[in-house]
Amino acid sequence: MTWVAAADFRRAGDDKSRSHPCQDYSKVEHLDDRIMIGAVASGAPHAALSHIGARLAVRTALDYLRRHASTATSATEDPTGADAHRLYADMMAAVQGALRNAVVDHVTPMRAFSATLSVFVATPTAVAAMRIGSGLIVSRGQSGDYSLVFSDGPVPLQAQTGYITDPDPTERMMVTVRDGPVDFLCAASSPLDRLSLFKRNGAPQKDFFGPLDRYTSAAPDDGEVHRGIRTFLRSDRVHDRLDHDVALALCGFRRQGELFRRTRA
Repeated sequence: MTWVAAADFRRAGDDKSRSHPCQDYSKVEHLDDRIMIGAVASGAPHAALSHIGARLAVRTALDYLRRHASTATSATEDPTGADAHRLYADMMAAVQGALRNAVVDHVTPMRAFSATLSVFVATPTAVAAMRIGSGLIVSRGQSGDYSLVFSDGPVPLQAQTGYITDPDPTERMMVTVRDGPVDFLCAASSPLDRLSLFKRNGAPQKDFFGPLDRYTSAAPDDGEVHRGIRTFLRSDRVHDRLDHDVALALCGFRRQGELFRRTRA
């Protein structure tokens, strides 16, 4: 039993004149055959160095989870969410420390690095996730139904306004632990919300997530999942409809125990 997974990001289709890099960033890592970690960050459009903030947040968050793999795994086993909250609060302390170093290195205010952040630890039987600001995490168990890992419906306005650069970002941090089989997991930055969720109730659209699910179920290895993401983000269905940069991470669990080649996104 093992995971296949990958992540990628792309600039918005109508913003060709912008010179700086993609403001969104994503990355996934295998801790072992049964545990995946991943993060997606979206840089604030008004922040000059948000692309640096997004990359720094994702890389620091995953580095922290990798170094505390046992604690991260334990967080998925506590349905109350208390262990997950402590894990992610400590992780955010590390992220804020990295941001303070970036402020010194770039001689610029903290707000210049503003970005949202979504992070997850996934096992075959549970997901422990956190979010600061907007973002999307959708999972599917063996039932075949897609569901939001966080609230069932549109994200409340207050939950969309947080950034990793806030004085105390943990005050706006949402944390949840979802028990149950996890066969598919998708994490994305908020521009995909309006393309992937029904307007009337905020529920995930099967027609949107089905093709992404098939990328992971049919892929022989992580590299093939990555190629599927790149094709998807460059498709007319997505690229021409985006008004902001986007990042996407996909994970699929192989219960039949197929072997695959691991590549890092």
